[in-house]
Amino acid sequence: MENEIREYAEVIRRAKNSRDELFGRLSSPGKERLWLTASLKDIKKVVVIAGASRSGSSLLFSILKNLPGVYSLSGENVPFYKLNGLYGDSFISDGDFSDGEADISGLERDFLSGFSFSLKKENPVGECPQDYIDSLLPRFILQWPEVNFSPAIFNKFAVRAYRSCFKERGGFIAENFYLEFLALLREEYPGINPYYYDIIPARVKARFPDLPLPQGPANRSLMIEEAPFVLLSPGRPPAKEELSENILLLKSSVDCYRLDFLERLFPEARVRIIYLTRNPFGSINGLYDGWLHRGFFSHNLSRILKEENTPLEISGYSDLYEWGKWWWNYDLPPGWRSYTRKRLEEVCAFQWRSANEAVCRHLEEREKSCCRVKYEKIVGDFEPRREEINRIIDFMGLSPDAAGRLNLKNLPAVQATENPALYRWREREAMLKPLLGDKDLAALGERLGYHRGNIEEWI
Repeated sequence: MENEIREYAEVIRRAKNSRDELFGRLSSPGKERLWLTASLKDIKKVVVIAGASRSGSSLLFSILKNLPGVYSLSGENVPFYKLNGLYGDSFISDGDFSDGEADISGLERDFLSGFSFSLKKENPVGECPQDYIDSLLPRFILQWPEVNFSPAIFNKFAVRAYRSCFKERGGFIAENFYLEFLALLREEYPGINPYYYDIIPARVKARFPDLPLPQGPANRSLMIEEAPFVLLSPGRPPAKEELSENILLLKSSVDCYRLDFLERLFPEARVRIIYLTRNPFGSINGLYDGWLHRGFFSHNLSRILKEENTPLEISGYSDLYEWGKWWWNYDLPPGWRSYTRKRLEEVCAFQWRSANEAVCRHLEEREKSCCRVKYEKIVGDFEPRREEINRIIDFMGLSPDAAGRLNLKNLPAVQATENPALYRWREREAMLKPLLGDKDLAALGERLGYHRGNIEEWI
């Protein structure tokens, strides 16, 4: 037990030190860095997409971050919580979501270092923007904390991969860049596995035909950033004065439980919430797929479960995989200990219910500016989708013309365990329907507009 705690702490310490050294080099004279000139108090407008895991928040985020006047983090903010004491052993032990032990100054620097505006047009020249390279390495340190990256080698490979994209493809496409970049990095760091990135497995297999499809977590002791790792595209870091003028867009399922904390983190900002819901069967089925996927590993619970001699015994998961005795996927809500010996579908139902209950409680306790959005309208027919996005844009306080920047006819596949398809939950209908016997879950579904009499409409 003590060895595992030390190993966990060592991984965090190594990642923080690597990032500290990198930010030190990036703080050289002549280049104004946002984390040196600004603070989170400079931010005046925040919009949070709050939704349970597998409710489509990654998809909605990928759409809205391209709006003019919107900047966002280049990836998830959960790794920043883990680095700075907000998602660690105390939380795992007792479900404590308080920030009393948090390194708020470290969290502030991590946030400020990750902000960027999406670019409307790709770089037509083919030269790799230095700001893009500077955003890549901090993320790779979180994804592969056990790898000792050389910044010089990393930068050299990034430039080579970027130029190759333009030479062979005529422009930047994130998947093409990452496949080439990961191939170069593997020459120096063979432990990096492309299958843990948000890339279609068939494309990975075509580029790496001799590399077997992995199972289990990408890192042995700790996942700071959870796979599938997001693909970063070139962006433009905001200037200090742009923080107050524009909207910060945030998205993370764990923030369903942290909405009050986000208000404290941005004390001068008006925080608005886009509450994204999805029918229970669609979300629970997505969670079920994710638990059986090679990604989405959130918590290595062995540090406490081995001491208590109480490994996970989740039927349909722990009995299939050795790591299933210790690793928990997705968010870990208060009360999780009561679900360590349940069936996997019951665990997934618990996660859906807990996250939505947390958002509802927050909205009830405070009169908040909130826009309720149904996932089903985002992925359904085009005209309702367009109307829903326009409603969201109006809620955010942006011009109706902003929608012209978005490609709403062709939705991207983001963080998908399988090719997106409507009504996939019907493949497990016999397993899912008994879950409505949970009165609390059924009542919550009704409250969110998902009535048992309309199950055939649940996408």
